[in-house]
Amino acid sequence: MALFSIITTCRNARKGIEKTIRSVLSQDFRDFEYIIMDGFSTDETFQIASSFREAFENADIPYLLFQEADHGIYEGMNHAVAHASGDYVNFMNADDVLFDPQTLTKIAQKVMASGDKNTRPGLFYGDAVAIEFGQTYHYAKDLSLIERKMPFSHQSVFAARELLLAHPFRETFRIGADYDFLLTAYRQGAVFSDLGLTVCTVTLDGLSSVDLLHAFIETTQIQKDHGICLYSDAVYARKLRMYRIKQFVMDHFPKGIIFLIRKIQRIHRGQNEHC
Repeated sequence: MALFSIITTCRNARKGIEKTIRSVLSQDFRDFEYIIMDGFSTDETFQIASSFREAFENADIPYLLFQEADHGIYEGMNHAVAHASGDYVNFMNADDVLFDPQTLTKIAQKVMASGDKNTRPGLFYGDAVAIEFGQTYHYAKDLSLIERKMPFSHQSVFAARELLLAHPFRETFRIGADYDFLLTAYRQGAVFSDLGLTVCTVTLDGLSSVDLLHAFIETTQIQKDHGICLYSDAVYARKLRMYRIKQFVMDHFPKGIIFLIRKIQRIHRGQNEHC
């Protein structure tokens, strides 16, 4: 048993997997296990991960490597949770990193101070730093918005393993199952606790960041599944047209133009650059 299970699910992630592994290995905290669930990569991802086995053994950190077929990242995440033994689970994608070597120590202190094992919150979440088009900035975080959108970076979440086992990710969703899990937990009364510290640095070139159109469609469907209807049919149709335009821009415009658009959006949302 461990306090934390850090999980990386990946497939063909050779360009980012080593950075993620090294950030986990660098932690000065030791009461955790690291699980990598590889979906039968056809590149060098699994070989790179395997090369770190001895380093984790020397650091006395349980290091579990699996290769299992899956039909998407959320099935891989569910498979990994089934192998986990930590009280709390964190998902750290390939190419994302824990913020600094003291991150898990700081989080453990917050968790232990929150009560005994039976009374602690079901989910802890923190701040994230995001990198997009080479620009680094604070990822917006606001739990009060959870019924409208993803309230924070999922890499900044430490969720009780029992909660993940009771409410596995719905694999019918391609992009938004992590949001669906958080919304399920929230509406069923799980306690969320803000860690008040920066947990991770994430790279925003994942599917939900790039595929804005289908992220909007899935988010709206998830909300409807939970009895939340934010838009009339007419408003939804108008927003859908807007997201089709946004997706066209993301797919076809030069990166320089997209960079300026995203920068304006961040300024509008009050997301400051990270120094």
